[in-house]
Amino acid sequence: MCGSADTVEAVNTVDTQWLTSAHVMIVAGKGGVGSSTVAAAAAVAAARDGADVLFIAVDGRPGMGALLGGREISDREQTMQRVDGGGRIRARSIPADQAFGDYLELKGVGGLLRRAASSASLPMIAAATPGLEHLLVLGKIKELEKEGVADLIVVDAPPAGHATPFIRSASGLSDVVKSGPVLEQAEEVAEMLADPQRCKALLVALPEETPITELMELATDLGDDLGLGLLPLVVNACWPDRSGLDKSPAMAARSHKLKLSDSAKSALESAADFGRSRLAQQREQIERLTEARDEPIITLPRLATPRLSPDDLAILADALVPDDE
Repeated sequence: MCGSADTVEAVNTVDTQWLTSAHVMIVAGKGGVGSSTVAAAAAVAAARDGADVLFIAVDGRPGMGALLGGREISDREQTMQRVDGGGRIRARSIPADQAFGDYLELKGVGGLLRRAASSASLPMIAAATPGLEHLLVLGKIKELEKEGVADLIVVDAPPAGHATPFIRSASGLSDVVKSGPVLEQAEEVAEMLADPQRCKALLVALPEETPITELMELATDLGDDLGLGLLPLVVNACWPDRSGLDKSPAMAARSHKLKLSDSAKSALESAADFGRSRLAQQREQIERLTEARDEPIITLPRLATPRLSPDDLAILADALVPDDE
């Protein structure tokens, strides 16, 4: 939780069915805000609710497999964990060259020719067609969605600077390619992105000025301009509220009949000033986001650990679907 109690209650009042309101969930945010971790937590939360979840790591970030309870994620699908309640999480990556080969197969190109074309031609074709690799990956996700391979496909998208070109690749290519299979693929991907029952985006930020600003820009670009449905906005790594920060260390010590040295008072006051400053900044940034956007907001707790574990992921999954009671 973060901010004042009133703020937390306001931003965390969310319909808990949002997790599976679309077949594909694209999770994106500025680099360093924890969007990959949030994507993994969303997969856990959906699986707990009984969903069969396919987690797709577009960039193949190291460590995500262990966090999800399995081996390192590769282009071979694997089951990461089965969850009480009947759900499970599978995971894989989608390299662009593999997506290219699958696309050629879909178009009826024979096996030997397909392998030769996918390994030799993609770099040259992609260099001449900016956005093609992104489109191929999205095209493979679109095919998986059409085939109904999972109740929910969670896509861990590239960081914000690359997320927009990734998601916009279909509309960008349809503007420059006027015919042929590339246009056909672009139109089919664009159709999926425009259908809120098929695909929505989960955008993530930290409670800091620059990440919140970039989240608002990303929401405007993808939601307002592109027409991609948006799920609740996630503010990750929020500091917990500490009502005792309103008291000076000396006052707090007296109330507990303790005596502090001058050095201890100085150190504690410095820590309290830091805490008050962080919470004030946090409240201000969440209020900025609340005033700028109509989407519900979910806050996730800051976890004081150098390396996240599956147990930590479970805490974040709990926070993604706050109890309404």
